[in-house]
Parts: sequence; C-alpha cells; structure tokens
Amino acid sequence: MDGYGACFHPQARITFIADQGEAISQGVTDFLHSQKMAHQQAVTPMKERPLEMAIQGDNKVLQAAVTWELNKGTIQERGTDFFTLKREGGSWKIISLVFYVE
Repeated sequence: MDGYGACFHPQARITFIADQGEAISQGVTDFLHSQKMAHQQAVTPMKERPLEMAIQGDNKVLQAAVTWELNKGTIQERGTDFFTLKREGGSWKIISLVFYVE
C-alpha cells in the first residue's frame, strides 16, 4: 500500500461513485487508510488485476481509465478507475481518482 500511496500528490482527491450515483470524496490519507483497513480486515486476501487500460495526455497532464477485477475469495467485483496525473519533476503524481464498482 505504501508504494501505491507514493503515486498520489499530497492534495489529490479520491471520489467513489456509489450505486445510486452519490459521489463520496476524500483526501489521500483517508482513502489510503480505508484501503489498508479493507485489506487487513478481509476474510480472504483480496487481489486486484487490471483488465483494460486507456491513456491519453501530453507532457503536463495524463488521464488513464483502468477497468479492473477484484477477487475476494469466491467473490468477484469489477469496476473502473479514472486517474488524472500531473508531471511532478521527473515523475507523475495522481491528482484525482474517480472510481466505481459495477
């Protein structure tokens, strides 16, 4: 999780689009904590794998759409992450993540 956390800009916003369309937004610290707790409290290990990816952008800003599958034992979920990244020196940092589960 630490490696994933290092990909985010400190002021990034993460927004989850719930089933009914409600947008639930949080900062990086709260988001990473919730992800870490979900993995720690899972009855069986969770494993996410990307299925499709589309990237567009230029030398300042990139956008990536990643469709993924999350396996939790016998339960499978599918969703999509929409990332916006900005160049930070010689690397890229996520400044926005909007995601949903199908």
